[in-house]
Amino acid sequence: MSKIEIHDLQELIHQNYPQEMVEKLIQQVLILSLKVKKDYPDYKSWFLTTQVPGLYDNTRNIIIAHIKDKIVGFISLKKTKEEKKICTFYVEKSFRRNKIGTILVERAINYLEDEKPLITIPFNKLNEFTRIGEKLSWEITDIRENMYRADIPEVIVNGNASETSSNIVLPDCNKSLKKIYRKYRIERLKMLIIKSKIEIKSFV
Repeated sequence: MSKIEIHDLQELIHQNYPQEMVEKLIQQVLILSLKVKKDYPDYKSWFLTTQVPGLYDNTRNIIIAHIKDKIVGFISLKKTKEEKKICTFYVEKSFRRNKIGTILVERAINYLEDEKPLITIPFNKLNEFTRIGEKLSWEITDIRENMYRADIPEVIVNGNASETSSNIVLPDCNKSLKKIYRKYRIERLKMLIIKSKIEIKSFV
């Protein structure tokens, strides 16, 4: 396999890397990230109006892994006084298990200056982050419904539960994904039953 290279787009901009080359890399990241975020409403607009300008005002960054001219993975980041967050994290399937994800996360942690940055993960993709999350002792702090999409809950990792609370009792982070999901479904059902009782009572 050809050598995997890691580049930080914010660094390239500060080093006066040719603007057309930076824009080409940004476009490649957008195309790749649309595969990951295709179900998220207005993602393209958010990327172009928030993530890209942030590269130039030092509030956002994108770290890419590439082989020659092909980007095989990237991690998009937010770094402000209020929040340090991994916004999008993706490695192409055919290049996984080559430590690309670990390298990108390590670079992200170094940039964010935080070993446990906030990250939100669609519940159906949580298993893709289990290995690296356990390795870094990341913790599930909440599970929220209707955060980005109505059909799939979002898992809050390393977040402030007091600010993101969904009033669902959190599962034990040391349990398996299957047990986490079962616990979540049980607590969600309890909430729905309590809510229905309150609504019925209000009409009595």
